[in-house]
Amino acid sequence: MTEPIDYEARMDKIFSQGRLWNHRTLRTVFDPGSSEWDATIMKRKIEILKKIVESGEKLDSLIIDYKERYIEQDRQDIARRVQEAVILLLNYNLKEEKQS
Repeated sequence: MTEPIDYEARMDKIFSQGRLWNHRTLRTVFDPGSSEWDATIMKRKIEILKKIVESGEKLDSLIIDYKERYIEQDRQDIARRVQEAVILLLNYNLKEEKQS
């Protein structure tokens, strides 16, 4: 049985043809308490998520992998921020849609 590819490697494949992608941890889109989140505008976060979905990745599975990674690292604080991030991103996207 082959080992599943961790989500960071999958992000590298999607965004940088297998090289290390600078947002590979996905804290940029899933951790509102991080410097990565602060350094990236909301529009870019949405673009990242769209590209992930267009690649065939399932967001629910990806979020589970993300949370498990940080729980295994004893960083439940990071794992817990996902729900807040998704709400912020959804609110932003809905407001943008309404303005278009």
